[in-house]
Amino acid sequence: MDLSETLNADFIDAQYKQWKVDPNAVSPDWRFFFEGFELADGQYREAVTVCDEDQALQQSSVQALIFRYRNIGHLLACLDPLTSCPTDHPLLSLAAFNLTVKDLDTMFYAQSFSKSNRASLRDIINILKQTYCRSIGVEFMHLQDPDERRWLQDRMEPVRNRPDLNPEDKLRILEKLYQSALFEQFLHKTYLGQTRFSLEGADAIIPMLDLLVSFAGRQGCREIILGMAHRGRLNVQTNILNKSYEEIFSEFESCHDPDNIFGSGDVKYHNGYLADIKTYEGHSLRIFLVNNPSHLESVNPVVQGFARARQDILGGDKKSRVLPLLIHGDAAFAGQGVVTETLNMSQIAGYKTGGTIHLIINNQIGYTTLPENARSTRYATDVAKMLMVPIFHVHGEDPEAAIHVVRLAA
Repeated sequence: MDLSETLNADFIDAQYKQWKVDPNAVSPDWRFFFEGFELADGQYREAVTVCDEDQALQQSSVQALIFRYRNIGHLLACLDPLTSCPTDHPLLSLAAFNLTVKDLDTMFYAQSFSKSNRASLRDIINILKQTYCRSIGVEFMHLQDPDERRWLQDRMEPVRNRPDLNPEDKLRILEKLYQSALFEQFLHKTYLGQTRFSLEGADAIIPMLDLLVSFAGRQGCREIILGMAHRGRLNVQTNILNKSYEEIFSEFESCHDPDNIFGSGDVKYHNGYLADIKTYEGHSLRIFLVNNPSHLESVNPVVQGFARARQDILGGDKKSRVLPLLIHGDAAFAGQGVVTETLNMSQIAGYKTGGTIHLIINNQIGYTTLPENARSTRYATDVAKMLMVPIFHVHGEDPEAAIHVVRLAA
């Protein structure tokens, strides 16, 4: 502090002492200033005394609890139809935050958990469990952009990660599930023993793709470049790309062409397909299912290359009209190095496509190998955490949750 600042401080102090003795002894401006100062100081002191040290520590513990549920709440999510759902985890218990059941009815500051930004600990935990520990588990706290985190929270927590579906949407989901199931049942009965890589057990993929295509069309997308595994390939061709039943069944009737010494070509579950479709909302899209060989994930860079080429041809703000979509099996996604290589190049200027949706079917077995013998990570998707992208885990037998997730991804 220099000399002038010292003199100013002394002058203000002298004026303040005079005002304390006789408010009329100072000018009206100083009188109003000191009255406002005392009022603000009194309110501050009152606010400080309302919240004691124990309450402050409890509030801090509640904030830590909220953060941890957002971070690892997926560990309590019910995702596996073959095992019982987890009910507790030591890192998510009350004791981990020095809280007890006695605190459940205590009110805490919790922004966005209620209109008043205050809620009981019981309500806070219920909201967090409904959002992050039911049929959907989310990994998004590794994102380093706070705006991206907030964008996701604002679309998950207010609706508890449940979609708001009208009756028409629900009927559409049911219709696509029926189509998927009946198609597989017919193939199994009619072509018993023939290889078809059934979608049974992952039927929710069909309504997911149906909604994704419709939502993408509504957002202005006009081309989808699709690469996928064997499993469900024929079902997707029929019920999403509108390939005729006649074409599908003819591939089962005979794989030998008597007019060609080399036969009719590749096996049916390697073949691609090009379709111009119209969504149920009336939008026109072209979907290109890329051919791929037995080494399934080798199609990944091919799809990205196709998508990038189409985007470069369209140019400018029309690049968003092209969406790359990749469907994987869990063992292949974790086990084939080309997946990691493609992810690693995805943000490089010369290769990026503006975002790819990856849909991974958890087969729970990699051809002949159980997950515990196939990878060292909890999830097959853990390799994708090298990128700042959200990862959604969803119970495959909860189609409405699956629909909500694919809508968020889109």
